[in-house]
Amino acid sequence: MLVAYGPEGQPVIARGIYLAQLKNWSQRDLLYCPNCRGVVHVRGGPEKRTQMHFAHQKGECTWSTESETIRHLRGKILLAEWLQKQFPQASLSLEKRLPEPNRIADIFVTLADGRQWAFEFQCAPLNIDEWHLRHTAYLKASIQDTWIIGSNRREKQEAFIEAIIASASEVMFVDPLLTPPLIWLRWAVTRDTMREWQAGTGWTPSLEGWVGRSRSKYGATLSGLLQDVSLGVDGRLVHPNRSELEARISLLRTMRTAQAIDEASLNAYLKPIVGEVALNVVLFPMLHAYLRDPDLFTRYNYGRGSGDYIVSDTDRRRVQQARIWLERLAKRGFSAYWLEKLAKEIPLAGPYTAFANYVEMLAFLSRGATNEQS
Repeated sequence: MLVAYGPEGQPVIARGIYLAQLKNWSQRDLLYCPNCRGVVHVRGGPEKRTQMHFAHQKGECTWSTESETIRHLRGKILLAEWLQKQFPQASLSLEKRLPEPNRIADIFVTLADGRQWAFEFQCAPLNIDEWHLRHTAYLKASIQDTWIIGSNRREKQEAFIEAIIASASEVMFVDPLLTPPLIWLRWAVTRDTMREWQAGTGWTPSLEGWVGRSRSKYGATLSGLLQDVSLGVDGRLVHPNRSELEARISLLRTMRTAQAIDEASLNAYLKPIVGEVALNVVLFPMLHAYLRDPDLFTRYNYGRGSGDYIVSDTDRRRVQQARIWLERLAKRGFSAYWLEKLAKEIPLAGPYTAFANYVEMLAFLSRGATNEQS
């Protein structure tokens, strides 16, 4: 166990004070189990290259957790520190014994508003019925339970992990033995969401096939550092990469149903991909020209290819002005090849599709202007 009572009844954590002090109390039998009040002793430490903890003599306490692994011990301390940084005003306890639901929570948090939260760090196999029993008991006690899984179970197709995803829509795996600790965040996504990713949203997480028995959802996974993950007030895991992806999906849906091009939406969608300079120097001037006369290049190209239509002098002058402007862009590094790449980044969604085609025509015009110069 990681928590014991000291000689004055105060809780002490197995690394919260100096090892020498803990050893002194241990030798004098002044450390007590917080559950059965039996004497416990210090075990492990730096010289033994194991996680420091408290232990009973064998068989002394039915609440004993001494069979747990170093991975589990370190993980609980690591997650407790992670939670304390996020909720500095909360009361946090390691290995908290709860009369209801009659178990020890690995980490127990009482938030400033009174809500109670139990965190379980599961590194061992767990029977699905046992998981349901614990989860239901927490719910009946009005305690929110969040299950975090050891990375040693990440490749296992276990029913209790699928149940966690079905209940919370996500799960996080942690490797506390690495420095800095790594995480893998897995969550359920639908086929429609996958199609939206494939439509072009930049970075996307890896896919891991079906989640459990569901035939409508996939499992998406991203990896990263524990320090980059936080918990929302609703208990949902927040990772900047996933948040950015979800924001882009939401934006893409809005753009798809839009009645007209919105410059702010286009800016929000493209800025992370192409940068502010390219938007202000290249794309937005093109957009403004497009909005003034979206059919200019269609008329011009059709007029040159059809004997039934004569290109007007006005259109010829405007196209020539566009050529001159494109030549200047090329000298600044925005070549025809770059414009073609830019056109591919514009989402083929609603009214933005026609604008993407317009940029492609400008890229073709730029290539022609370059060839004429050479």
